[in-house]
Amino acid sequence: MQQRVMVFSLHQLVGAGLSGRFRSSSFSRPMVWGPQQIADFFDSLARGFPVGQLVVYEGPAPEEELELGGRTIHAPEDSEAWMVIDGLQRLSSLIGAWDARESSPYELCYDLEGRRFVPGPASHLLMLPVPVLVHGERLKAWLRERPFLSETDQSHVRTLSHTLTSYSIPVTVVMSLADERFELFQRLNQGGSSLTRADIDRAKSRPRSKPQGLRGIVQRVEGLGFGRLSEEAAAHCAVASAPMGRATMPVTEGEALDAYHSMSLHDREIAERRARQVLSSVVDYLRQTARIPHVRLLPQPLALPAAVRLFAHCRRSADHEARELLRRWVWRADDSFQMHEAMQAPVEQTAFDEAQRLLAHTSPRNAQRYTSSLWATDLSTVHGRLNALGMLHAWPVSITAIPDLRVDPGFPLEAPQVLTPWLDSGAPAFAPFVPHDYEPELTLGCFLLHPPAPANDLRQGLLALSYEDFGSLEYHLFDKRSVRLLQDNRIFELVEHREEVLKLAINKRIQSFARRGFRAGRKPTLTDTSRGPDGQEDR
Repeated sequence: MQQRVMVFSLHQLVGAGLSGRFRSSSFSRPMVWGPQQIADFFDSLARGFPVGQLVVYEGPAPEEELELGGRTIHAPEDSEAWMVIDGLQRLSSLIGAWDARESSPYELCYDLEGRRFVPGPASHLLMLPVPVLVHGERLKAWLRERPFLSETDQSHVRTLSHTLTSYSIPVTVVMSLADERFELFQRLNQGGSSLTRADIDRAKSRPRSKPQGLRGIVQRVEGLGFGRLSEEAAAHCAVASAPMGRATMPVTEGEALDAYHSMSLHDREIAERRARQVLSSVVDYLRQTARIPHVRLLPQPLALPAAVRLFAHCRRSADHEARELLRRWVWRADDSFQMHEAMQAPVEQTAFDEAQRLLAHTSPRNAQRYTSSLWATDLSTVHGRLNALGMLHAWPVSITAIPDLRVDPGFPLEAPQVLTPWLDSGAPAFAPFVPHDYEPELTLGCFLLHPPAPANDLRQGLLALSYEDFGSLEYHLFDKRSVRLLQDNRIFELVEHREEVLKLAINKRIQSFARRGFRAGRKPTLTDTSRGPDGQEDR
């Protein structure tokens, strides 16, 4: 038996199906999957689960009209048609849902509220039909019609769309099979033993070892998808959760590690357990409300233990007002004495009072609007981290293929499967795209927020996209003039112009979260005044 294996994206499989390449075998089962099984299949695709291969027999087939995925398809005569031996249910579901028409039994939507696929047509504004989700221009129009969507929802939808359209399925093409096709079908579909309910329950209830010590805190943060903590940062979180953390907090991670080791074994266990308990709420807050996707991007590293301290010790939970004030503090990052002093004072009784106290300890320069430093091109400084966060807001995508991360061009870099391993590795956040012999000193205008890649590859990738897909360059803050300068190879002018574009975008982004100059009053809103009763800007 001769065979070969080919790999197809879902787009390619749908296209091949609609062209009549696939044919039903005489012994294939009719479509037996129900609407919920189709929804579960798409959920597996979206989560990157393996869904198995298709197995086909290659041979001659006549011209015919066939039914596949609820569609009537005209299939021309083909000497190398593919008769489906295994995978017809998956193929039919894919073709049926990909461009499902109204009232089709394959109609399927993604419920953005529930974060799940559901059968049937859209029933509210946050229901995203699959034919919209998997087609870029339709998706852009859908997002434009919903300006009220949060950045988290927008990012989630873009990542989901790319995950589906880039998902690949292997197709095993069998040749010279003759009369063995039915036997192969039987073996593929009847071999093995089904899992029983007892098997599933036993797998779910299998005890898992509980990590102890600082390793448990590190694994907790890593498991939440927020990145890999150092041992010192984990100690800082433990001390922040301990009873001693209510009164005072070490400022540096080295001091925190010393304080952790000076605790009794009993107190350490209590602190570690408490830290693991509150870290879920802390990480959820930092990621969803403060919009910090990874621990290495925290403007001020003290933000993590300070937030742990607030969530662990304040009696009243962090309501909307407290969360708004805390977000302002997180984004008004600096290394001033005032910020360090805030750690050494007792924590307040309520989350609102604690967030207000932290804001009161930011430096006087925080009364002014933020101005980015274009010389900061790494994550070792506050300005470098703020620059990265500002550029991340533009939804950057991969310019080149990155084999180590299994990323193709166009993949959203904010997606956790890219951002987390990239930053966990300690790799630089910025990659230069200018020629190596570029004479002026490198500023942010010479860099992309991008995993490490050769400058020439990045520049060639940018140039190719400038002719093929200008929208992808907008994600890296290239406006129309930037594109023209790139195409004309006027690199010096390009860098000079892009510096201005970056400065405006980053400053706007930082100000929108830090709200510098806005008062820390009882009702903080995005429309409150930046001046107090005396006419002076209030911090």
